[in-house]
Amino acid sequence: MNLKIAELKSRQGEPLTFRTTLEAADLKHRHQEIRGLTPVETVGEAVMLGGLVYVTGKLNADVDFVCARCLEPFRQHVEIPFQETFATSDAEVQVDEDSDFHEVDGDEIELDPVLQEDFLLAIPAFPLCMEDCKGLCPTCGVNRNEQTCSCNNQRIDPRLAGLADFFSKTEE
Repeated sequence: MNLKIAELKSRQGEPLTFRTTLEAADLKHRHQEIRGLTPVETVGEAVMLGGLVYVTGKLNADVDFVCARCLEPFRQHVEIPFQETFATSDAEVQVDEDSDFHEVDGDEIELDPVLQEDFLLAIPAFPLCMEDCKGLCPTCGVNRNEQTCSCNNQRIDPRLAGLADFFSKTEE
């Protein structure tokens, strides 16, 4: 989706609302944790004030993941707010690689790459099916969310193993 600078200027500070859909296939291949994805619906508005274009809105999609702890597949609806600022040639700001502004070359703003980046950065690197997921037992492999196991998973530092033996003998 492209926003025309001339159209934003003609609105004289009045917001321009927009809707667009980001292609799911490209986004899915660019993030290793996304197993499936519905098209990303985008709703937002753009307003131009003093040479700066402010774009705000939300990205919505259903994303299929595999839990990083229990390895169970799950689907999550994500709603990602975004806020971007673009500097046109009329803006009196310095744009460099450390600034929060995107420099506009030409008479249009190409939104899709920026929105794709916002979406991908908001997707977790280690998705969890629920915040308190107990994961898999490292000994027997049972999903501890579904059942408990009697494995002793207490880790003892090998340098202190002798001390643990000492305390187990004194308790007897």
